[in-house]
Amino acid sequence: MQYRPETKELISAIQDFLMKDLLPKLEGDDLLSYKALVSWNMLGVIARETESSEFESDWDRILNLNLKISKWEDEYNRNQFLNLSRKEKYNLLFDWNKALAKEIRNQTEKNTGLDLKPGGKVWNFAKNQLKETLSVSNPRFQS
Repeated sequence: MQYRPETKELISAIQDFLMKDLLPKLEGDDLLSYKALVSWNMLGVIARETESSEFESDWDRILNLNLKISKWEDEYNRNQFLNLSRKEKYNLLFDWNKALAKEIRNQTEKNTGLDLKPGGKVWNFAKNQLKETLSVSNPRFQS
């Protein structure tokens, strides 16, 4: 998760391109200039909408795993998670991932009851997280 670029940053880069690079080249075409401005505005709307829900699906997947490896799983249900700030959500997910990594390391040393076999809950979760990360950082990568 920490390798994923922020949605707001990606949208901001597209907005900058529209306003600084594209719009000046469209000065003679009123219709295309208007469409570029509308696109810039809609990207702002999308940025604001996604900013609040960016980590929700991650937390939902964690709660659905029902692993209980971190105190956060008991302290924050979905609604409580939604009320956190973006930074608090990020930090909570970061801490949970550290706890998962620690649990996986413990599992390799001694049997802690965590099912790490291919096809298991933890395996599929980690595989999906890796796919999401790679789909953003290297979209041509096929798994």
